[in-house]
Amino acid sequence: MTLYFDTETTGMLPGHVIQLSYILDDGIDIICKNFYFAVGYIEPRAQQVHGISVERLKILSDGKTFDFYADEIYDDFSSADVIVAHNFKFDLAFMIAEFKYLDRIFRYKESFDTMRYFTDIMKLPRTSCRGYKYPRLSELKDFAEVYDYDVSKFVMDNFKGAGCGFHDARFDTAVMYLSCAALKDKYPYLSQTLFKKPF
Repeated sequence: MTLYFDTETTGMLPGHVIQLSYILDDGIDIICKNFYFAVGYIEPRAQQVHGISVERLKILSDGKTFDFYADEIYDDFSSADVIVAHNFKFDLAFMIAEFKYLDRIFRYKESFDTMRYFTDIMKLPRTSCRGYKYPRLSELKDFAEVYDYDVSKFVMDNFKGAGCGFHDARFDTAVMYLSCAALKDKYPYLSQTLFKKPF
């Protein structure tokens, strides 16, 4: 089983996750989950990016914090064969921190970073030095020829999320999943790693 996930957070350095979305794909069916977590503070710059205030988050989360869902999240992540994120290191740091606050260890088997994997494939030039820059999720979406309409429909059908866009964890997770699915035939490693059929 493959798990694709994205987080929205309280800032750039590990503080708290405020939204976690993920897609579980067992090769036959998918299950999509989305959680909001109440926190006491969100850095202003982070709020400018994702648009979620502490007050709004209290409503979205129904006042529930990460620990309320920790067992379910732990079971899903630890049971997946591979977990996938765009800029995996960033999301991982926050997930580790959340479980550390609960005196628990965040466990997973294998990881896959779409940002790093597609860097040498997309070959986007850097402006300040040699080599290629890491693609943004929006650039990966365009490269995979995935359209906003298809992402929005996927989010509506599977996450029940209307009117969201980039920097909503549901939308970003859907972009990542649909982009990998669109490119799996062109890049067999994706099929072998992320889209393995069960026996």
